[in-house]
Amino acid sequence: MAEPTGKSWRQRLGQVVALCGGLLLLGAQALAEPTLRVSSQKQSLKILLQAAGELEQVPYPIEFASFAAAAPTAEALAAGAVDIGSLGDAPFVFAAAAGAPLKTVGVIKLKVTPTAVAIVVRDDSPLQDATSLKGRRITTTRGSIGHFLALAALRSVGLHGSDAQFIFLQPAESRSLLSNGQVDAWATWDPYTSMVQLEGGTRVLVSGAGLFAGHMLLVANDQAIAEKPVQIADFLRRLGRAYAWANQHQEAFSRIQASYSGLPVEVHLRSNRYAEPRRIAVGPPVVEDLQRTADLYREEGIIQKSFEASAHIDRQFNEVE
Repeated sequence: MAEPTGKSWRQRLGQVVALCGGLLLLGAQALAEPTLRVSSQKQSLKILLQAAGELEQVPYPIEFASFAAAAPTAEALAAGAVDIGSLGDAPFVFAAAAGAPLKTVGVIKLKVTPTAVAIVVRDDSPLQDATSLKGRRITTTRGSIGHFLALAALRSVGLHGSDAQFIFLQPAESRSLLSNGQVDAWATWDPYTSMVQLEGGTRVLVSGAGLFAGHMLLVANDQAIAEKPVQIADFLRRLGRAYAWANQHQEAFSRIQASYSGLPVEVHLRSNRYAEPRRIAVGPPVVEDLQRTADLYREEGIIQKSFEASAHIDRQFNEVE
């Protein structure tokens, strides 16, 4: 094989240098893209996005953080440790009313069924309706959607939170107390409602239907909204597509979820079939629901300051599909 001439060698060298320069430029641009830090409970959003193929070819770095419940998720968002995450409307109001610099930037709508959120009791419990909760021990997580449901259920029959005894614990502890008969009722949400119903020995005392709007909020802190709007917009697009994929592939997605959670596939399948989550706009129904939640919390003394729901939403991402 003939050796390259000086001219052709210089041409090839120039091409290599140009190529390397282009790669370095692309690398620098990738490094310059701010990282979007995402939080969710038990890696639920990461599992969803990965299953749907929405973590492929993302033009910016994403870091995921996982928390066991809504309260630490809200704390991480408020502290700026993460940029965006999922919260129920009740935990969001609880955090924002306490001064957390958070806003709702997206909404996932869930069908409201007895498995979405409910107050469950043991099969042998004498309790028959919300009225019978008076003077009883209710376990739930403080500031959670379960806490909200319990308060809303009591108020729907003319009672107040002070008419029952609340024991605030994380879901695993609450489940244990109910099983052992150390509490009378557990106000909880999926997948726990599906789990205990499939296991048997419990029944739904009060369903969230009519009391719970079925909104899961995508919440970001003010700094992330100001500094990473492009990333947030793209992330919301991906999340909307991922939920659409999951609704069309419920069995496959349920198997993937079960491989991470250790729960039976049927628990996730039951939850997915009933909920059918989909992305909706941050519109008037969402604001009204947040305001109702805040008003209930204020009247019950859970939050001390007045809360204007419209001041805690950001509609700029509504056009993102």
